[in-house]
Amino acid sequence: MKFHKISIIILIISIFSLLLVNAQDSTCVYFFHGNGCQHCAKVEPTINNLISTSNFQVEVYDFEIYNNRSNMLLLNQLFDNYNVTEEDRGIPAVFIGSNYLVGDKAILENLDSTITNSIGVSCPRLDSCVVNVNGTASSTSSIDKLGSLSLLTIIGAALVDSINPCAIAVLLILMGALLASGDKKRAVKAGFVFTLSIYIAYFLFGLGLFSAIQISGLSYWFYKIIGILAIIIGLANIKDYVWYSGGGFVMEIPRSWRPKLKEMLGKVTSPFGAFLMGFAVCLFELPCTGGPYIVILGLLADKMTMWASIPLLLLYNLVFVLPLIIISLLIYFGFANVENATKWKDSNLKTLHLIAGVIMLILGILIAFGFI
Repeated sequence: MKFHKISIIILIISIFSLLLVNAQDSTCVYFFHGNGCQHCAKVEPTINNLISTSNFQVEVYDFEIYNNRSNMLLLNQLFDNYNVTEEDRGIPAVFIGSNYLVGDKAILENLDSTITNSIGVSCPRLDSCVVNVNGTASSTSSIDKLGSLSLLTIIGAALVDSINPCAIAVLLILMGALLASGDKKRAVKAGFVFTLSIYIAYFLFGLGLFSAIQISGLSYWFYKIIGILAIIIGLANIKDYVWYSGGGFVMEIPRSWRPKLKEMLGKVTSPFGAFLMGFAVCLFELPCTGGPYIVILGLLADKMTMWASIPLLLLYNLVFVLPLIIISLLIYFGFANVENATKWKDSNLKTLHLIAGVIMLILGILIAFGFI
């Protein structure tokens, strides 16, 4: 009986000691990576084997940043808290206690020793961050930052894009060539089909560039420079109002390209041809209409996932082609013709540049100073 009691006491002490040791010999690892990142792929097997191979109790929290903007914001907040310089930031990255490692080489060479030195140290914490058991993160500040990208910003940049003389000029050239045949309905139908083609092409271009920014892991850096880009675009448009053609360039399709473009448009004889021409024309238009779009894509890529940004891209491109739709309707119902529309465009060319320049300049300043 006495032996039995002693055995129970020893067992209780052993269990308590084991729990105490496990409580002391434990730590957690916050692992940040991106899908498609080659350097991250080199580290992932080592991270995945931590639980089974480590002599200590290790809890691993996994954060994928390319497709989760909250995780990206969380990573940047951790970098700020750990005083990591911008030059040293990147992925893969791990945070263990009061230590951090960035880059595949640093992680592979120092992970074990960093874990050993961090045993018993509490996990990294952010006041505004909540870490779930499945390794995902949400942040109140992140949600607030996502909300700051307002519809007004999207619509404002799209309006700048839409009043750019390039797309309007191309549409008028196309409709003028088709109206010369005397078939008004066919010409207007081709105008609508051409507008639809522009809409689809620009939307697909936006998705492609959005993916490229996120997959490359440059969304954080891209966001840093788009404010400056917007300011430059704004000043260039204002320059075209004050000093048109000054400096050897205008924020329009280069004059040397226009004869070839007009020749291509003149060969369109059907709505189907107009649809195909819309995709080809995008190659000419992007140098002069792509600036505001790139600014918005940079904002979205830094703050949102692709699926969340798709409705905003659809809205942007709808506003972008809105003047083309209005012009086609005015011509169809007889309120305007190609000649009058062309004269209006030419007489208000500088004013359109001024409006676009002021809007982009304001947008760039707001981005550069962190208001957006």
